[in-house]
Amino acid sequence: MENNFLLCKPPKIVYNNPMDDRKNQISDAEQRKRDQTALLDALLARLGEAIFERTGDSTLEDVSAFVELAAYRRFKTDISSSQDSIQSAEEQMRRFKELEETITGKEREETLFSREVSSQYGRLGKLLLEEARRSSGDSRAYEDFCSPYRVQAEELLNKVESLEERLAGLENREKGNVFTWIGKSAQGLVLRSFLGKAQENLEQLRRTVGERFSRRGSKSLFPEAAAIDTLCEEIEQRRAELQFTSRELANFREEKRRITESFSADGGPVRHIQAIKNHIVQVQNELKILYRRVGNEASAGDASGAEADPRRRIILSYVRPEDGGSLESAERMRQTIRDCDTVIEKLRASLAIDDEKARIGKSRRMIQENKEKIAQSERSILELEGAIKDSEASIEKLQRLL
Repeated sequence: MENNFLLCKPPKIVYNNPMDDRKNQISDAEQRKRDQTALLDALLARLGEAIFERTGDSTLEDVSAFVELAAYRRFKTDISSSQDSIQSAEEQMRRFKELEETITGKEREETLFSREVSSQYGRLGKLLLEEARRSSGDSRAYEDFCSPYRVQAEELLNKVESLEERLAGLENREKGNVFTWIGKSAQGLVLRSFLGKAQENLEQLRRTVGERFSRRGSKSLFPEAAAIDTLCEEIEQRRAELQFTSRELANFREEKRRITESFSADGGPVRHIQAIKNHIVQVQNELKILYRRVGNEASAGDASGAEADPRRRIILSYVRPEDGGSLESAERMRQTIRDCDTVIEKLRASLAIDDEKARIGKSRRMIQENKEKIAQSERSILELEGAIKDSEASIEKLQRLL
């Protein structure tokens, strides 16, 4: 703590100084007082905080007599728990962002696996249907599984082949004139539409056949077709990966939902964190007031009467020799503030005296003006009285002539 403080020295009051100079002096003294008060409050807060930090091993008697100690511990616990809440909320926000990124990645992964499994179903179904076309039909198990699909598959395959042949023949046809070209283009669009629909139906049938076959839970019906067994194993592995990814995705979504609900109850994470920060600021302000009050008592001059006051005695018991500089600085600041108050009081008294003198001067001028008016009125009265007497004398002379 610096020991060089700007002291307010009472100036010699000169009553004939310009009023504006004294108003400026008052403004300067008030600013110095505010500065010193702020420095003193900060010093007392630091002193009070140091005293409270030394009360870790205080006894129950100290707590009961020094009631601020319980408030101090309550404030500190409140701030600590609030900071933990902020940290928890920020961690939840980070986790929420991580979950969003993870869910997006898992959704892409799930879509990829789903497409791969669907594609593998189609490949398996195609192998089965091709095997069905080559089979002699002697296998009863084969007949039981493939018979529901053979007719539909043959129809769709024939339809696709027929449409492909018709479309190829149409494309090989000569263009001819513009009307022929228009008709050819229209037929091509219709054939491509029918072909696309037939191919889609055939592919869907293959996927259905492949999926049902892969889920039947028994060994291959075609021991001579090793490719089918291999593909079934690949599908099973990929389906297991898809199921695992789907479970992970469901868990991540559930965790995200819980975080969202917890934030929604508090009006959103940002608002929740800001509310906690505002609460911490409020508690810290109350804590500073507590620090200043105790610091002020610890530095409040003579300690001879502390024995009669157990509370003050406890406070002073936590003052250490290293606090001596702070105590001296606090006293100098108080003296500076008192000096500033004296300066301000005298300057304001000086301004008040000037105001009273100005009112006195104004009253005296008004009295003088009124006296002059009275004298003038008296002279006017005398003149009027003389005129009246002259008029009366003239009337008497005129009456004698009558």
